[in-house]
Amino acid sequence: MKTKFTQLVLLRKRKVDEAEIMLQENAQSITAKQAEIDTLVREFAMLKGPESGVYQSFLTFAHYKDTFRETIDLKIQELALLKQKRKELQEYFKLQNIEYEKAKYLDGMEVKKILENLKARENRDLDEISVMLYANHKEKTKESP
Repeated sequence: MKTKFTQLVLLRKRKVDEAEIMLQENAQSITAKQAEIDTLVREFAMLKGPESGVYQSFLTFAHYKDTFRETIDLKIQELALLKQKRKELQEYFKLQNIEYEKAKYLDGMEVKKILENLKARENRDLDEISVMLYANHKEKTKESP
């Protein structure tokens, strides 16, 4: 049954759905970023430095190792940002869900009010019909003798 709140309920529901989709996308990003970090850490653990050779090779390896470490740190910072965004999205989802529930409640109350009005009108109509039938029956009983 459509009420004046039906469009509001649909709008709020859409916002809840959008927030849920954003949360899912964020969760996928977090999972991907964590997998990326795990891969980088495994690769970092497998690095082997030169055992012999010129000092320049050792310096190059040390620089490569530092760059690798910085990349891992950067990815960890990106993961922390994604987790922070997840908290924000969860708050947004919670807020949108509360707004949706409010609109749904108002819509339910409006439907209840409409149904009560319809029932009251039906009762009045039935009372009117009863009175008419009673009056009609009374007239017939007066005419019958």
